Amino acid sequence: MNTEAPSTLPGMTILEETGPRPFSRWRSGAVRAAAFANNQLPQLKIFSTLLLEVCRAASSVFLCGSWQTGALLCATLLFMPRYFAFAVSACLLGSFVAQLLHLPASMRKDGTLLYNVLLSALAVAWITRGSELTAPAIWGMLAVVTVYTLLLSAALWHWFPLRAGLPPLSSAFVIVFGTLLTFFPRWAAGTALLDMGLPEEPELPFAVASFLRSMGTVLFLPNVWAGIAVTLAILVWSRIAMLNAIAGYAGGILIVKLLEASGLHWLGWFAGHNYLLAGMALGAVYFVPSWSSLFLAFLAGAVAALHVAAVQHFLRGSGWEYLPLPYLATIWSMLCCLRLREKPGALLPASGVFENPEAAAAAVALANARFPHRHVSHVLLPTAREVTVTQGFDDRLSHRGDWKHALDFEVHDAAGNACPPGCDDDLSRYYTQGLEVRAPGAGEIIRVVDGVADNAPGGCNFASNWGNHLVLRLDYGGTVKLAHFMKNGIVVKCGQRVGAGELLGYCGNSGRSPVPHIHLHNQAGSETGAPTVPFCLTNIFTRTAEGMRWSFACVPKVGERIAPATVSVTVLGMLAHFAPGVATYRVCTAGSTSFESMTMTLDESGRYRFSSGGESLTAVLGLHALQITESRLSGRSKLLSYLSFAMPTVPFAYQSGMNWEDHVALPARHGRALAGVFAPYLGLRTQRVTSRHALHPTTQRLHLATLLDSPPDDLPQEIEFTLEPICGLTCLSAHLKGCDHTFTQTSFTPTLPNGETE
Repeated sequence: MNTEAPSTLPGMTILEETGPRPFSRWRSGAVRAAAFANNQLPQLKIFSTLLLEVCRAASSVFLCGSWQTGALLCATLLFMPRYFAFAVSACLLGSFVAQLLHLPASMRKDGTLLYNVLLSALAVAWITRGSELTAPAIWGMLAVVTVYTLLLSAALWHWFPLRAGLPPLSSAFVIVFGTLLTFFPRWAAGTALLDMGLPEEPELPFAVASFLRSMGTVLFLPNVWAGIAVTLAILVWSRIAMLNAIAGYAGGILIVKLLEASGLHWLGWFAGHNYLLAGMALGAVYFVPSWSSLFLAFLAGAVAALHVAAVQHFLRGSGWEYLPLPYLATIWSMLCCLRLREKPGALLPASGVFENPEAAAAAVALANARFPHRHVSHVLLPTAREVTVTQGFDDRLSHRGDWKHALDFEVHDAAGNACPPGCDDDLSRYYTQGLEVRAPGAGEIIRVVDGVADNAPGGCNFASNWGNHLVLRLDYGGTVKLAHFMKNGIVVKCGQRVGAGELLGYCGNSGRSPVPHIHLHNQAGSETGAPTVPFCLTNIFTRTAEGMRWSFACVPKVGERIAPATVSVTVLGMLAHFAPGVATYRVCTAGSTSFESMTMTLDESGRYRFSSGGESLTAVLGLHALQITESRLSGRSKLLSYLSFAMPTVPFAYQSGMNWEDHVALPARHGRALAGVFAPYLGLRTQRVTSRHALHPTTQRLHLATLLDSPPDDLPQEIEFTLEPICGLTCLSAHLKGCDHTFTQTSFTPTLPNGETE
């Protein structure tokens, strides 16, 4: 026991207290400031949340979800401080009332509830400028209008999608502002004569100045400078949206000029906000940007101009003719019209949530390259054996006309024979005769025919075209028919449920079948003879000169030898056992060494998210493969950039010598300000990659290699990487022209799924 401890420790304490402490006041002040800030964090968070709601309400006026654009639009209102005060006050009051009524928080946060409130507040600020009301009366009117607009907006947001299947847009604002114009026409007339006190406009061509005034008019600021500010705010969000706004405005002005040439005198130039909003909405928001959507934007502007002419004629003098009724009528009528299309064609409705139209267009273009068959039914190969495709889609024999989307399969030997040489007259010697036929997907058997006799080789039963067959309604959509079973060879019954891969029966030679084969097609209905519809096979191997090529989904060609791909427990076990955590990598490049860290987290759906330096990749464990489904890269993280090219897809299947292909989006050739603007019209740049297992997979690691097909000079020609359980990516080597980049994991710290430490 140390007997000096009791007397030594107090002495040390005294020395610390009496020693020089020149910064003690600063330190105590900093501690108090930190404590105060920590106590105020909840209030600051509430305040910032309210500001974000105001910004998103402003951005939603242009169908945009960017708070940065909303902040710039709110700043634009400072051209008229009265507008800014009314708009912010109304949004804060509307948010408070929405919380009291327990309206959906998501609708407040994304601006869908409050942007009609913001527009109505601007209407009150505008119309009361010409009134004799006192300040308390005006603010009381603002409060009443805010609550009424909020309730009406919530009701319409519930009714329109459910009853009409249409977006309500600014219909609540139109009703409220139209009511104000009806109740107070003298105020409106007086306000229209008042000088708004906006800055003097610069000298610009009439069409340009008119366009900019139309941009400002959306915020009740018909001024060139305000229009420039609004235009810049929209450009921050999306250049494609602005391009479609210009196209819509051009279409509207064309109609204006044509009607003026016909002798019609009307205020078409002053209603340009209807044209550009309609073009932006239909060309860039409700439909994926493309050449077709750009033409649709032009057409929307023209239709909006016709609606303006009609509204100004029938509602002349009411005040309602200046409301955005033509914009609403254009959006609703064209959406209803386009729903009648039997085929989507090149005009694709936007689905999902994207940062801007550029991101939506890029996602669709990349999906077209990676998953060209994503819109058709996916079915499994209905056998466990390797088979040869003997007839394909729209083939020369029986797959014609209404039944052109069908595939025939036979078992062939290495020499391509359907039976041993000299045995072509013996049905039992055909390799496909008696072949097990398995369910191409989970579903319900809805039709079975099982009593038709088998044909002798070379014969056909034209009286019973399909012979012994069954129809299976798939759980995930699609109705498939499997035909030409042997007599009494179907082992399932009508009404029975089957799982994917379950035995259905044995192949024969019944019906219109000269030799034993499996016939598979997807049809439009359950009745016999229904026309076929496109489909594809999923998770299959195709034998090629380079080995077995794995395909997530494809339509095989005649003569190809294909086989079902089965899950490798080793590969799946590895890919499903990455742990969330923070990994540090030593980066070696041309003799220099640096370090980079990468965080791996798991979201509620079990998706992997790899992030580094503000960039991220999201990967999903799907039915047949681990696939990167979302990338947010700007080039700052070389590790994530190389990883996106290295493993866009890793299948669960394994076979020696297998390879597979995928596509990865390339950065735009243009600068950051124009990134993605021309991609929807000139085509998205993609890089084709081919991957393979470099070594036989084990439970300890997967070692894979990816080749890039003719890559640009700034991309590697080959990437090798190693995956291990728990730690995930442990090594990656990118081989570029003239140098190599090697990333080696030096440490891994496990975390909670959301990335937090315990």
